[in-house]
Amino acid sequence: METFPFRDEPNPTWLSAVLRQAGILPEGEVTGVEITSSGAFNSMTAHLRVRYSADAPPSAPGRLVLKQNLAEDWSVAAGRDEVSFYQLVQRLGDHPLVIPPCYAAAHDPTSGDSYLLLEDLSETHAPPITRDQQVSIVQGVPLPAYQEAVIDTLARLHSYWWDHPGRDAVPFEAGYWSRSAERFAQYLAKRRAAWEGLLSRPEVSDWFPRDLHAFFEQLFSGLPQFWETHLKPRFEVGTHLTLIHGDTYFCNFLCPKDPGASPTYLLDWQSPTFDLCGYDLANLLAAFWTRAQRQDGNREINLLRRYHQGLQEHGVRGSSWDDLAASYRAGLVFWILMPVQDGYDGAGKAYWWPKMQCLLQAFADWDCAAVLKANLPFIEGDRYAD
Repeated sequence: METFPFRDEPNPTWLSAVLRQAGILPEGEVTGVEITSSGAFNSMTAHLRVRYSADAPPSAPGRLVLKQNLAEDWSVAAGRDEVSFYQLVQRLGDHPLVIPPCYAAAHDPTSGDSYLLLEDLSETHAPPITRDQQVSIVQGVPLPAYQEAVIDTLARLHSYWWDHPGRDAVPFEAGYWSRSAERFAQYLAKRRAAWEGLLSRPEVSDWFPRDLHAFFEQLFSGLPQFWETHLKPRFEVGTHLTLIHGDTYFCNFLCPKDPGASPTYLLDWQSPTFDLCGYDLANLLAAFWTRAQRQDGNREINLLRRYHQGLQEHGVRGSSWDDLAASYRAGLVFWILMPVQDGYDGAGKAYWWPKMQCLLQAFADWDCAAVLKANLPFIEGDRYAD
């Protein structure tokens, strides 16, 4: 079957063939497709309402989600990796239910194009917060039941892949940036170029605080030693690693509208890799939460404790609370430079500057400067709120 006959919109003939190949449509045909764009910024994602001939089985899905890559190189690579992940999960009979049901996943090595055909869960599920709410910061705290559902989902996912015996056969790298001195040097060069490029722009350099400038310069000087003492030993031994998502914002989850009624799912698997669990946790709990939001009712610590308990309940052994805290600090050290990269790559100040402030606060609260053993100036973070 030719799986990539279209680039703009799917047609009934193509959709009939894909569903038949997936075993969803043994009889009958798709007779019509109504397409509504989702407005996603990182892919071509559409909601499909499907009509069938009278001889189609009643179980044939009436609503689907079709996700295709954009034309940019990064999106082509991301689409390929996401398809690889869904295909991998389809081969694993015991993988936890943490991703939406997938009817088809394919990648064309000639064109680079890829697609996913997923169940449309919009009638029963929704993100705990929208992306706009997340970026707004002030609306970025989901209801407690959704916070717990998300952290439980992450614990189930990480537990399954924790030191997984089949890791070497999985098509995703371990320690994408930190597995070797060469890779970490490439990471530093990329972040340093972003830092210098961002500060070279008058619209940034004219207002960027001088003490923050000193902070980041000292941070760069301390990172090689951090890799040597904290990351290199972990990847040499190769234990206490798990498959991480890499983009675990709350808005990338789908929670049941009736909390607890069905699983919570994690979307946008465009950058899976084996690494420290703290990278996903720091992204989730620190990138868009202020100090006040993290500390309100001891929210951050309680969720980390719940996650750690989830690891233990799902069979992870030999990972203490102190180990988790160290991994979380490593995640903060990694994420503290991400707003710099975001700004350099074209994100507006309204996105990367609040994100930087949130991460600076968490960096200070978790005493990451001591972990780096660098002479970093003390930064409160919230002093710079507009």
